[in-house]
Amino acid sequence: MELKEYLQIIKKYLNLFIAVTLFTIAGVFAYFVFSSESWSASLTLNITRAGAQETLDYKFDDFYRLQADEKFAETVVEWLKSPRMAVDIYEKAGIDASGFSIRQLKKSVTAEKMSSQIVAVSFSSPKKETSRKISDAVSGIIAENTRTLNKDQNEKVWFEVVAQDPVIVKDGYSAFWVFLASLAMGIFLGFWVVLVRFYLE
Repeated sequence: MELKEYLQIIKKYLNLFIAVTLFTIAGVFAYFVFSSESWSASLTLNITRAGAQETLDYKFDDFYRLQADEKFAETVVEWLKSPRMAVDIYEKAGIDASGFSIRQLKKSVTAEKMSSQIVAVSFSSPKKETSRKISDAVSGIIAENTRTLNKDQNEKVWFEVVAQDPVIVKDGYSAFWVFLASLAMGIFLGFWVVLVRFYLE
């Protein structure tokens, strides 16, 4: 079929096409307006040392420090990807995680290594107060795991993780971009609904 024929079909069922488009736009806006509020949080973890290695000759600790910090930062990231870690964080924050699936637990907290000594942690929650509790729990759990590793070290040159104050913002949306996205979706759905109606006749 040529474009002209498609346009004729849409013209024939113009009311149906407009109705589907408007219904889609209204449905998308209703979803954003009536959906529960959400807060996004970003937490920065700084990898540092509890001490420095003392040697009479070359200070190998200075030479290998960045490499060691980078490896430990990767370890912290992998910790935060673990469902076990997610459960520990929620329990420490006073949140019941029994209803979460393994997949949800893996995605509940996102961690990314930004540099050899910085790990960025992000997550969402329905309340600002809950975001603060989760942030404190992340810092506490990471510190506990780090102290556990420190116990096996003979020298006090192991790692410490220092957390900065989290940035917590309320999730919002742009009405303009939501309208454009819903309009495009409505036109797409309206086109196919009209075609189905035409072929059924």
